[in-house]
Amino acid sequence: MRHYIYSLQSEHDVEKITDDIYGQDMLESATCVVLQLFSDGTHKEVLKRLSDFLIKNYPDLPVDTIFVTAKPVREGDNSDKPTLSMMILENSEVTDIDNERFEYVSEAQQDPLSGVYTRTEIERVFQKLVEESSVLNSAIALLDIDKLDQINISLGHDAGDYVIRKTADIVKGILRDSDVVGRWESEKFMILLRDVDEDTTANVIERIREKIDAEEFADVPDVTASFGATLITPGLSCEELFEKADRALKQAKDNGRNRFEML
Repeated sequence: MRHYIYSLQSEHDVEKITDDIYGQDMLESATCVVLQLFSDGTHKEVLKRLSDFLIKNYPDLPVDTIFVTAKPVREGDNSDKPTLSMMILENSEVTDIDNERFEYVSEAQQDPLSGVYTRTEIERVFQKLVEESSVLNSAIALLDIDKLDQINISLGHDAGDYVIRKTADIVKGILRDSDVVGRWESEKFMILLRDVDEDTTANVIERIREKIDAEEFADVPDVTASFGATLITPGLSCEELFEKADRALKQAKDNGRNRFEML
């Protein structure tokens, strides 16, 4: 799957998107296209113009594999900037698409334990956001499950795996469809938030932290997580941004765990 995000600023944005589709040959091997508009109710004509463009110019792409949805921005999001999400699926199985949601399955992109992106896939998305940082404000956050090694030792790896799966489900339940999460290593996840500022990033991450803290994890007591985040700033590399988020995460753990820090 390839995922493209466009911040809608003017009536010329549709031309830019169609130029990208043509110029970058985006749909050469596409089997499905999902267009999602996140806005305060405006810009809905963008969806019609783009779907009409696809139907007219790509007759080999069946109409029933072009899915179009409009969703309101959620509380705490930057509603001043309507956003278009375009997902292009290739050789993936589309299992549950209707007017409200869609789900794709691609084993190569999915961590088998947690069900979120693999490290390879989340790195690819991260690189893309870094490349787009001059035109789209985004953030990287690292989530580290506190004392997971002790859970594995005292309760067994099945209990640790359960905590990993449930933590991933909590994160997915809070993130917007335009955000992504991937498993970086055993107890660490990378979260990428699109079209956010510092306050919105803090709001989203705090909601995740509070939900994990309040959740009951069956026979595993007192599960918490620590978080470090930073905005994806133009001019910094992936390595520099990751190191900055990792330093913020270390601060959170050094300051007592079950905390969020941002640099």
